Amino acid sequence: MKFIYAIFRFYIHSSIHVGLAVTCLAVVTVFEFGFVPEPTLLLFIFFGTIVGYNFVKYAGISNHHNLNITPHINLIRGFSILCVSGAGYFGLMLPMEVLIMAGVFGVLTLLYAIPLYKSRNLRSLYGIKIFIIAIVWIGVSVLLPLEYHNLNFRPKVFYQCLEIFFFVIALTLPFEIRDLKHDKTDLGTLPQKLGVSKTKWLGVILLVISGIIAINQTYLADAHLYASLITFGLTLVLLMGAREEQGEFYASFFVESMPIVWLFLMLWL
Repeated sequence: MKFIYAIFRFYIHSSIHVGLAVTCLAVVTVFEFGFVPEPTLLLFIFFGTIVGYNFVKYAGISNHHNLNITPHINLIRGFSILCVSGAGYFGLMLPMEVLIMAGVFGVLTLLYAIPLYKSRNLRSLYGIKIFIIAIVWIGVSVLLPLEYHNLNFRPKVFYQCLEIFFFVIALTLPFEIRDLKHDKTDLGTLPQKLGVSKTKWLGVILLVISGIIAINQTYLADAHLYASLITFGLTLVLLMGAREEQGEFYASFFVESMPIVWLFLMLWL
């Protein structure tokens, strides 16, 4: 059991799970627009997400409390180097336009962690942390796949971005609640400004808005809409159950699994 637990902790702390979640959300976008998933792009997104998240968490620049809960940081850093190689290998097979767009969101991720002025990075700017995360998720899971498939910007793309934007913010709130005891007060996170209870209700409103947008979109199959609404409902339940003192994997596994559940429901229904 200890061996299985150690593997599971590595799976979570090395960002494999979040990499899988972002990749699944990209597949959801591809399906909703009627395209066939491209493995090369998806593997690039998967490895690139792992690299980005691990850089932010373990580069020794921000989120220092994560260093205390991860027993094998050097192993994770070594694994991240392998993921850099994977992202580079599959990136060489992608069109230049896709790489340029990926580079934009990659730079945004770097600026989230690297200090720009007076030791302050994007993460430390008051009240914008959660929005930067949502923007990067939109870029990687919506705009990048659609750019690969040469889909011009149109109203459905705009509404898809809005739907994912509100969903990702709601998805991030349990993490913000969990980190309330670690985050500095000058971060201005939503739980710091609103309190835990009001933050949850804000998340409910955001999920309802995502649901309304989903209902008013056009789909190739009704199952896509049902999968979206069920996912938003499950996310709402997890959001309402979030606590400052929550289980070790409540947010990092169960909440983070919602994009994976979304894709599973889309394929199963």
